[in-house]
Amino acid sequence: MSEKKDQTFLSVKNLRVNYSSGGRIVKAVGGVSFDLASGSSLGLVGETGAGKTTIAKAIMQILPDHATKLVDGEILFKGRDILKMTEHEKRSVRGREISMVFQDPMTALNPVMTVGDQIAEGIRNHQGMDRAHAKKEAAKMLEMVGISVDRADEYPHQFSGGMKQRVVIAIALSCNPELLIADEPTTALDVTIQAQVLDLIKELKRSRGTSMIMITHDLGVVADTCDQVAVIYGGEVVEMGSLEEIYTDPRHPYTKGLFGAIPDLSKNVARLSPIEGLPPDPTDLPQGCYFAPRCPHATEECRKRHCELSNISGTHFVRCLEVQKE
Repeated sequence: MSEKKDQTFLSVKNLRVNYSSGGRIVKAVGGVSFDLASGSSLGLVGETGAGKTTIAKAIMQILPDHATKLVDGEILFKGRDILKMTEHEKRSVRGREISMVFQDPMTALNPVMTVGDQIAEGIRNHQGMDRAHAKKEAAKMLEMVGISVDRADEYPHQFSGGMKQRVVIAIALSCNPELLIADEPTTALDVTIQAQVLDLIKELKRSRGTSMIMITHDLGVVADTCDQVAVIYGGEVVEMGSLEEIYTDPRHPYTKGLFGAIPDLSKNVARLSPIEGLPPDPTDLPQGCYFAPRCPHATEECRKRHCELSNISGTHFVRCLEVQKE
């Protein structure tokens, strides 16, 4: 396993994604780069609209055709650029080598197919099994995620939210992918079920050696499941490093703001400390630092100059002029 972890098998380089909406260009992702070693986990953290899900959909190559106007850069998966693959090659990778747990299990499942058939569908497509053998494998996957086999012939509406999420995870893992992308897998669940789903994901990752990208706005989830962290704001990485580097020494004002908004049971305060203001409009991004309009430490230079992501120590990178001057 240690040899596997040394191998970078996913490398995203200068990824840019633009959408078109109402005749305006939406700059959803602007020059995102990161590497993921085999067997490791990366947490993509940020507010809604930061571009996290677009990054995931670009890796999966499931961006909406009607709205996507630009996909540029490189997404190297085991040395192959996904963006240059044929449609047939992409379909062979999706589900079998890279799988995704979608954000809302209510809409990710087909309401007119039994959960067993939905799991078996991917197994048949990617592993060439006949219907009977695929159904047996689907039953094993249900057991693996803690659902009784006798429920395989039931429909999604007969399951609770937490059970639906387990079914979605079973579908994603049915072909034993090397990379699992989990997009807000616990958002629609109550706290107890959240903990159960996270424990399930961690155990399956540990037992199968699967690499993972966890997309969330919950820093507690990242601390519980990830080795590396990339903080996303305005479609770009503003801070990136190991879990220890980000959690013990956050440097970007936005990262500090995210930590400051977490309730601290050791302090007696009447209100939380939210980050003032709203995320930038991706159709009209600021000239300088995208966070400058909300940053309490922004200078005139910050508002005029857009800086690059720079290494400050170890594997710790920050996109902030004031931090880079220290």
